[in-house]
Amino acid sequence: MTRACGATEDVVAAVGADQHDLPTPCTEWTVRDLLNHLVGTLVLGRALLADAPPGPGAAAPGGLPPGDVLGDDPLAAYRTRAAALLAAAAGDALSRPHATPLGELPGAVLAGFTTLDIAVHGWDLARATGQDATLDPAVAAPVLAFARQSLSDDMRAPRIGPAIPVGETAGVTDQLVAFLGRAP
Repeated sequence: MTRACGATEDVVAAVGADQHDLPTPCTEWTVRDLLNHLVGTLVLGRALLADAPPGPGAAAPGGLPPGDVLGDDPLAAYRTRAAALLAAAAGDALSRPHATPLGELPGAVLAGFTTLDIAVHGWDLARATGQDATLDPAVAAPVLAFARQSLSDDMRAPRIGPAIPVGETAGVTDQLVAFLGRAP
């Protein structure tokens, strides 16, 4: 989770205000929408791992927060919420169950879904803004392993498309995004 937050922070830092209206691989969202989703995911993840009410700015799984959570400085909004998420993941948060919108989940599974969302949407954001979208294998490999173990076909709709076949020699980033229905 720490590595995924850091890698995505690097992508967020390179997004220009003039890119906020660009389309993204998440076809219903612009870059600004995707940034809002990312920050809203951090808010929700922090609340769930802390067993606290989500409060303002939380995005429902796969959705957008009820309003803009970025303000004038999307990077500052991202950094603040990422730090809060990582603080909530400390202690015994990963070793105990938590109530979530998807039912009770073990902390490690909740952290896995949150990490998957952060890493893959970092890739989406990089692709949308013309940045290098290659994920560090130390991030992509465990996220891919988690996704393969945790995502069944019936969990994909409506936000995750069917897996796209890639060759056996595809890099781990391409395998991950293809598994999640994105064209590498």
